[in-house]
Amino acid sequence: MSLTEIFAKAGMNTLLGMGIVFLMLIVISCIISLFRFIPEPEKKAVKNISAGTAEPEKDGTEADVIIAVITAAIAAAKAEERKKAGGGTVQDTDTYIVRSVKRIRKVQ
Repeated sequence: MSLTEIFAKAGMNTLLGMGIVFLMLIVISCIISLFRFIPEPEKKAVKNISAGTAEPEKDGTEADVIIAVITAAIAAAKAEERKKAGGGTVQDTDTYIVRSVKRIRKVQ
């Protein structure tokens, strides 16, 4: 094989590889441009809330459940720490107090 034949094959491989890459980039950009037709559930939820179809908030029971879950998570973490440290079986659940739980940011 001569040097010109080697360069010709190398050039064809390069063009074929670059062509496939650019073709796939075009396909990906077409797929991304079709994303605007996918409905967004966040906007639908906002429309439902503004239309008045959302459920009314409960009288603090949801907040009580959240506080209970956080307290249970803290107790489990403390128990795991005691277990790793080789501590006894005495539970120190009254060494921490959850004073209040405030939502920092509302999810819409």
